[in-house]
Amino acid sequence: MHGRSSGRRPAKFRLLDGRSLLAVLVLALTFIGTYSVAAQNAYLADTMYQGVPVSSCLKLLHANGTVGCQTKKGTTGILYQINNNYDLDAFIRDAPSRDYAIVMPYLVFTPPNIAKLQKSKKMAGIILVKDGFGYPDPVAWSSDSTCPNCQFGLYSNQSSSSWHQWNPDGNLLSFQDFDFPIFGISQDGTNLRSITPLKEAVEANARGGYVSYPLYAVEFDAFMWAAGNSAVCLQRGWCDPVGGLSVWSTFSKVLDSNNSLNDNKPLIVISAKIDSKSFIFDFGIGSKLPTMAIGARSPKTGLITALATADALSQYFQSPEALPLAKHILFTFFDAETWGFAGSQRFVQDITRPLVCKERGEAATPSCPLVLANCTNPCFYDLDFTSIQFNNIESIIEFDSVGGIDVPNLPPNPTIFMHVDQVNPQTTALMNMFAGTTAAPGFNGSSPLNVNTVPAAGDGVNFRLPPSSAMAFLAKKNIPAVVFADFRDRFSNRYYNSEFDDGSLWDADNVALMCALANKTARSVFASASGNATIPPIVSANCTLVAELMDCFTRNLTCSLVAELYPQLIDTLEVLGAPFTDTAYSGTFNYDTNVMPFLINRIMTNFTATERTSACIRDDQCPTDYACMSYNKLANGTSVGKCTKGFARFHWAYGTGIEKNYQKAVFEVVDPTKPTWTQSKFGTAMVRGDFQGHQWHPDEVVQSSVDKLRSPATGHRLHTHCLGNSDHDFVAEIFSKKV
Repeated sequence: MHGRSSGRRPAKFRLLDGRSLLAVLVLALTFIGTYSVAAQNAYLADTMYQGVPVSSCLKLLHANGTVGCQTKKGTTGILYQINNNYDLDAFIRDAPSRDYAIVMPYLVFTPPNIAKLQKSKKMAGIILVKDGFGYPDPVAWSSDSTCPNCQFGLYSNQSSSSWHQWNPDGNLLSFQDFDFPIFGISQDGTNLRSITPLKEAVEANARGGYVSYPLYAVEFDAFMWAAGNSAVCLQRGWCDPVGGLSVWSTFSKVLDSNNSLNDNKPLIVISAKIDSKSFIFDFGIGSKLPTMAIGARSPKTGLITALATADALSQYFQSPEALPLAKHILFTFFDAETWGFAGSQRFVQDITRPLVCKERGEAATPSCPLVLANCTNPCFYDLDFTSIQFNNIESIIEFDSVGGIDVPNLPPNPTIFMHVDQVNPQTTALMNMFAGTTAAPGFNGSSPLNVNTVPAAGDGVNFRLPPSSAMAFLAKKNIPAVVFADFRDRFSNRYYNSEFDDGSLWDADNVALMCALANKTARSVFASASGNATIPPIVSANCTLVAELMDCFTRNLTCSLVAELYPQLIDTLEVLGAPFTDTAYSGTFNYDTNVMPFLINRIMTNFTATERTSACIRDDQCPTDYACMSYNKLANGTSVGKCTKGFARFHWAYGTGIEKNYQKAVFEVVDPTKPTWTQSKFGTAMVRGDFQGHQWHPDEVVQSSVDKLRSPATGHRLHTHCLGNSDHDFVAEIFSKKV
């Protein structure tokens, strides 16, 4: 880092961090039975412990208690497969009274069935299977609530019985507290090992009717420290705030150095969410496990449509004829929205209250682990957000799920609904900017589409706003706001915040729909911001970009777009042998950025770029406020970019009920009525023995301490290491070390 004023790109990013320590399920290919001493010695000589790639349900905390799962040390169970409700009833009725590790599909994993298993006293833990056992996907599955985050939203002061049920498929499993381990397994992605050993072991047990020896068992190990609630847990140092980094960007500051955001011009906000979640949590790219939380429908379709809108507008702002407009356009991409709208609420909080910087200094401190921070108490790398004048915000435009994936009438006549809090002249005028029918541009053989953009309110019924970032703004001031969505009264995404909202189903028709909406939005916003009904033809959405972003963000991070923006990420993925999709889970807050916010920051820097100068290979070869991007690969294989100046900034995203105590250098709960989500730290991750037939000795153990979860940050880091260890191969070592 060269200077203080900036939003310089992070030097490092995290592929696996304090969001969770790698959980390991040890599949013990163990003969369970009665043996002579000689037989036991022979058995030990032949025993194999086979590591299986799994992710885990985690322990999370809030102001009033805990949710999630816990694993007691030494928890073991005989593998038992339950494929349907009939198998479940047979298990409860007929299985001998022993401890079992239940292998089941998500379709059977319901609150009533879990209650039955607990009552049976025969369940040690559960292994959920998403892919690899031939199980069909459920028609609908969401572990969230029926009105997600409504206790923290705009209508939180109303009776919960009056909250609209946007997510009727929600089963609330993410908010239950389980005293047993639940792991998840999937064949998706690039795995270090196949799940074949688990499948073969459970099938062998089934062939023997779960009574004939040998039987195969598993040992669960993912102990979590947390207990009590967030306040107690933070005080004891057993958890971290759930959160990440949001991104905000504008064309205005880079177009004219005097065109500051505090010049009293009206401000148009265009917004989208970054994060999602799943019941089984991801451990990051560095874990080499299949990604569970992709969030293809929600939030990726909205996020990508917002980025496509920014790109369309950038065609004007990067043209020689560009002039400052009568209104500012501010793009916001909020992280940790799944956790009580943490990103949007903190952003609004910070731009609406005066900042008093109590301490400054170039060196990192225990309370502010940033080098060259503009302020160390409170800790901010840059203070550019203070130029945003909240009272000048004229309107808010937000993209929710807008891809039309699996919705009726796509093709030929998809509908995008415009949701508003109140129907009044101001919100009606805002909706009128976008209302009407638009012919979607053909893309890659897509079907002919006529996109209808209509108000969600009608026939005297207004469901008001679905859970959205706009609520944080409206809680402070009555601002005209519209939320675009491909649903009217219930989520079209029946896999909301779940493992099944993956990138497998979108196609060219969905790309064409998103492109049409981005095009209409960009041109309408330009007309409003410029005051000119004549819109330059260059303000046009790029459908190829929409398709590239969908591919990069939901299927394959090793795409050409990432190669142009940050080829080092692709190199890291290839070295790690990691799956090429990143998690949409925000992780835990530690002033560093995850992959997705990092890429969004670079994309927006590229869209707002006004200067591209000298050649570079890395960011630190560029001047202050420049980033190395627009890479091209040379004949010798080296990727060379250009130092690029644009405007994109990060902003902290964690619950507003939590603040940093700068004297103690710890986070504390300051308001239990606001979001206070925290995630437990892990005790140890453990692998006993070796793979592929090597002899096991019970006194040989590979461990990783929770103390290695993180190391001090330097600016915002985009981690290329795992678990705070600088060695890329740490996770690989856990799984391959001969012990």
